[in-house]
Amino acid sequence: MKFRRDGSRIFIRLETGEEVHSSLAEIARREGVSGGWFSGIGAASGVELGYYDLERKDYDRTKIAGEVEFASASGSLGLVDGKPFVHLHAVVSDRECVPRAGHLFSAVTAATLEFVLFVAEQPIERTKDEATALNLWRV
Repeated sequence: MKFRRDGSRIFIRLETGEEVHSSLAEIARREGVSGGWFSGIGAASGVELGYYDLERKDYDRTKIAGEVEFASASGSLGLVDGKPFVHLHAVVSDRECVPRAGHLFSAVTAATLEFVLFVAEQPIERTKDEATALNLWRV
């Protein structure tokens, strides 16, 4: 991974074979960032997306075979138990440009992934919400 900070933004380039969530969390650790917003594009493989079923309080998961284009990825960086937590959603498309979208559980960089992290001035903490069973922003 390569990155550079420019004021309140961090420009990130993930390289082939790098796992998305752990790489972005590592950059947050290195830069001392405890809150922000991600925007990204690129290509990946090993993608697993999900849809949250509120009634069951669990995700339905879908693995997508092969390489895909990341048409759009967005999400937030916060803290869970004091550690960086990357929460992303993505729209990906296959060779026929058929899109799939949802909560991003995992992805490995194919050619490259480019993200911008817009750094928050204050930490964003997440805590368990009993009604949804999700770690939600504490605002």
